[in-house]
Amino acid sequence: MLRDASTTARPPDDAGQRRVLAALAVLADVIHVVTLVYFWHHGSGRVTQAASSLAITLLLTGLVLWPAFPLRRLQHIVVGMVCALFVLNLVSVYQTGRPITSGLLIHAVILALFAYTWLPPRVATVVLGSSYAVLAGAATVSRAPDVPGVLLVGLTLPLVWYLTVHGREVSRERGRSDALHTLAYRDPLTGAHNRRAGSDVLGALLDGPEPGGEVAVALFDLDHFKQINDTLGHQQGDRMLVAVAESLTHSFGQSGTVVRWGGEEFLVILPGVPRPRARALVDAALDAVRAMHLSGLPAMTISAGLAYASETRDPVALLDLADGRLYQAKAAGRDRAR
Repeated sequence: MLRDASTTARPPDDAGQRRVLAALAVLADVIHVVTLVYFWHHGSGRVTQAASSLAITLLLTGLVLWPAFPLRRLQHIVVGMVCALFVLNLVSVYQTGRPITSGLLIHAVILALFAYTWLPPRVATVVLGSSYAVLAGAATVSRAPDVPGVLLVGLTLPLVWYLTVHGREVSRERGRSDALHTLAYRDPLTGAHNRRAGSDVLGALLDGPEPGGEVAVALFDLDHFKQINDTLGHQQGDRMLVAVAESLTHSFGQSGTVVRWGGEEFLVILPGVPRPRARALVDAALDAVRAMHLSGLPAMTISAGLAYASETRDPVALLDLADGRLYQAKAAGRDRAR
């Protein structure tokens, strides 16, 4: 079957990113509250540091939950706050000589992930390089410096850079591929599948095993469309084509593939749909077009010809059958299906 670009994986939209950031910010709040209570209960001298960290994450949560705050600026602030928390922890090491903990090393990796994801690579490299230099300096005054861990973080940072930047390139290439796929298989005016796409879908259905039911094709043609172009101009004709394509797409939904077959002709492919159901869908589509009203345009009607794969599994012969029945509908007075 035809792969639709709209079904491929895409990066989260702004609302999705805000939801993720909100969840992370709330989780950070909970962690810092638990940490503060823990230090308070054990009489640790790091209560002030924990309280400062909590204040930073609470501020971040407020910004994330503010819908009018620009997402791009929010991303930069997140990086800045993560960096501020990291530096705050390192200052504590310088002041007290406390051990370099695994949490501090993980913090450095988290900072790298945020920075290389949301900052330009050069800026992120400067931020990470400076932060790592401060981390290495803190290790020289720590009671338990964890030199292997610090060195491992130094190896991890360039790996994060490579994977993140490479991931951006992959995402851009996927976006370009999807755009080219859309150009190749979508009609630029109506957004419906184009003739090439329709031929691929129909050929795949007829060449393969039956999909558990009848395969029907319906060939639609707008009635008196040439008069619209001749009297009102091609721009108004294009409006009508777009509206009809949208109406057909809505009428058939997930049941069929809507194709702009050429000019004012549309082909709808209905796999696995019994004959009575296919005829009912076509009749409903004619009713929907008949009920449309576009300002500045006369009422529209459309004719259709139906054919079924049980009559022939040759694509050309099947389309010829549909075209012949469409001609019969036109000859019988239009605005009907045969």
